[in-house]
Amino acid sequence: MGLLAWTTIGVILTLAIFSFLIKDNPLYKFAEHLFVGVSVGYLLVVTYTQLFIPRVYQPTKNAFNSGDIFMSIWMIVGIIIGIMFLTRLTEKHNWLSRYPISITVGFYSGFAIMPSLYTRVLRQLGATVSEDGVSMINLQKIGLFFKNPSWSTLYEATYGPLIVIGVLTVLIYFFFSFKNTNPVIKYTRKPAMVYMMVGFGAAFGYTFMARISLYVDRMNFIINEWWPLVRVKLF
Repeated sequence: MGLLAWTTIGVILTLAIFSFLIKDNPLYKFAEHLFVGVSVGYLLVVTYTQLFIPRVYQPTKNAFNSGDIFMSIWMIVGIIIGIMFLTRLTEKHNWLSRYPISITVGFYSGFAIMPSLYTRVLRQLGATVSEDGVSMINLQKIGLFFKNPSWSTLYEATYGPLIVIGVLTVLIYFFFSFKNTNPVIKYTRKPAMVYMMVGFGAAFGYTFMARISLYVDRMNFIINEWWPLVRVKLF
């Protein structure tokens, strides 16, 4: 009976969230606040047990017990910096939180510059002009299409040039978005907008399908997990 009670609560909360599709109401607000509260409470417990204890408390304790003065001082400095984050919650001392935030942002910025340059610029640039070491504008694939026209050879012949052309036109659009009578800039604006609309549409469609998959999962929970329990227990 306990399993049925918990699954029933899950169904009620699911329907409470879905009730927002009609209008904002107290039932939806209760479910929303309950979800946020449970998530924050769970995060606090996980942070304490999996971060604070093994990475702060135990290393500091071990450093003091072993007499490692340098490590003890290092850990104390780290703890003080971490506590300074919490001053953000007070009005009188919230200015202290700027120091650890600046340290964190500065460290992360310096640490992330090279990986970001490699992954977001160099690798993307390489993937634009070649795929597995083969040029995206492959004349052999284009020639194969003219020798044997089909949908598969058309795809192989055109998807590489379309990607290269799309990247170039969109870059030109953003770099030269001001009024310019240069023919290259002038006549690449509309193709660039087409590429961007296709990209935005695909991103929106992906987001929509992700929401649909969540809905399907909830309906599967109600129909295939909760309802059989109800039918067995009550009927």
